[in-house]
Order: sequence, then structure tokens, then C-alpha cells
Amino acid sequence: MSTGRDVAALAGTSTAVVSYVFNNGPRNVSPETKERVLAAAAQLNYRPNALARALSFGRTATIGLIVPDIANPYFGELAGALEDAAIERGDLLLIGDSRLNTAREARHIAAFVERRVDSVVMVSLLDEPDFSAFQQASIPVVALHPLASDSQVSSVTIDYESAAEAATSHLTEHGFESIGLLNGPAQSVGADQHRRGFLRAIAASGREIRHEERNSDSSRAAASAVSIPWLESSDRPRAITCATDEQANGVLHAAYLLGLRVPQDLAVIGFDGTEHSEFTVPPLTTVRQPIRAIAARSIEILTGDTAVPVHEFADHELVVRDSCGCTTPL
Repeated sequence: MSTGRDVAALAGTSTAVVSYVFNNGPRNVSPETKERVLAAAAQLNYRPNALARALSFGRTATIGLIVPDIANPYFGELAGALEDAAIERGDLLLIGDSRLNTAREARHIAAFVERRVDSVVMVSLLDEPDFSAFQQASIPVVALHPLASDSQVSSVTIDYESAAEAATSHLTEHGFESIGLLNGPAQSVGADQHRRGFLRAIAASGREIRHEERNSDSSRAAASAVSIPWLESSDRPRAITCATDEQANGVLHAAYLLGLRVPQDLAVIGFDGTEHSEFTVPPLTTVRQPIRAIAARSIEILTGDTAVPVHEFADHELVVRDSCGCTTPL
């Protein structure tokens, strides 16, 4: 493999001049000399060491992303949007998949600190994650889930409580007399906000609506396993709103196994608004998060100069399809 010294020898310059050419400084190089260096590099098939170049500027040119489950389409779409934003800056996105395991999440945090990533985007499994390792290493973080307003870590997210209220209100407007919430685990990120929004919509309906919350992790399998006995019970809900699209997929699977028609026997609403939600059977009504806007804004914050944490809400949208009963006679 050719080195900068080889390029310098062929171009008749010093290794410092080769460095100036590929690092755009800190000293100017005449057009003629720059042309000779680039020609020599092309002849020798020279590729500068990207890590060494980044470290010379005090960076590693890497952004870390920690997500609960990369198999979840929402996090797959998020990773793609963040990677596009990172590539525009010449950075590499490193992905840590917690696989719904808090110990694994902690290991990813330690690994990103050890590898000196420039910044981190994080979706934690915990409602109150520990960011101290990043703070001690002076690594900026943006969380893509709700944090306390006094948190020293920035966040960009939708208003989970208002979004959950909008989804539940849509079901109360159908006149359903029993509505369930399939939430995440009790201490999981956003669970309290989903619960508060759900209860707020029930109260705002002004009617006596039987309601119940059950919990599962965000996987389809777990949601289906929780939903089957729930839907088999004599007091099963007439409608269910879910904390994620993946859970809604699990509910649809459980309904299929039990011979329940959606939405005629059971109305279902998801949450996240992934591209996949349009292609369920029936198509899923869901709360859509603006994934690309959230990804772009998080990178802006991480690369900005502000030393003060920011907490921002992006807009959400209730996307109405067949699963809630709007387009199918109930």
C-alpha cells in the first residue's frame, strides 16, 4: 500500500505538502504543486488514512447510534435517515443494537466512549437512561425520546402524550365502549406519556368507556402473546391502541389466529408510522413520526455550537387507514 512518503517522492515535494493537499491546509499549496501531488497519488493509487486525517482535527469522523431493536422497521428507517445525514458530513454511522436488553445497551455506551465517537444519537430502553459516561467523555448526545425538561442531554422527539391522546380520541369518536392500550413495559421509554395521553382522551370523551392497559415489549411476537388471552377473554376490548407499529402487528396476528375481523370485530391503531404500516392486512391506522426531519435535526444539534441542551418536539400526524374502521362499515 502506498504511503504519503511515496507520493511526496514521486511528486518531488515533502510529506508535509502532501498532507496539506489532502487535509486542505493548514498551509496553502500552489495549484501546480497540488496538481503534481494529486497526479502522483492517482498513479500510486494512494488513499489517505481517513482516521488519521480526522484525528488530526480532533475528530474520529464517527457518529454512534444506539437503538433498542434494529429489526424494528422504525429503527431501520431511522438508521437509514441518520446515515444519509452522516454521509453528507463525511462521517461514518456506527450502530449499536441493544436487542431489548438494558445490559447490552450499557455495553454499547461503554464501547462508543472507548472508541471516541464524535457524538451519539440514542433511543434508550429506559425512561431515565444514564448518560453520565458520555458526559464525562465530553461526547454530545441527542436522545430521540422524551427526557425531563432539566436534562443535560438534548432531545428531539414528538410529543408522545399528545400523539397517544390523538390516537385514542380517534377511537372514542367511533363510539367504542371499551378501548385497550397495549403499552411498552412499565419502566420503558415513553410508557408514562402513552398512558397519560390514553387516559386524557378517555376522560375527555365525557362517556363511560371501559379501558384497560396491558404491557409487552415492542416485538410482534411479544405483543401477539399478550394479546391472545386478552382477546379471548369475555371482556375483550372493542379497540386497541398500541405504543408501536410492531405491537399493532402483533395484535393483528393475534386477531387473525382467533378469527376476529379487523376492524369489524376489533379496531387497531399503531404508533410510529413506518412505511410497513401501509402494507399490513388491513392497512394500519397509525401515528406517523417525521423520521427524516428528526434525524436531520438531531445531526444539526450535535454539530452545532450550543452548549445548552435543547428539547424539541417535531410534528406528528395521525394517518387514517382501514384498521380503525373509518373506511369499513362496522
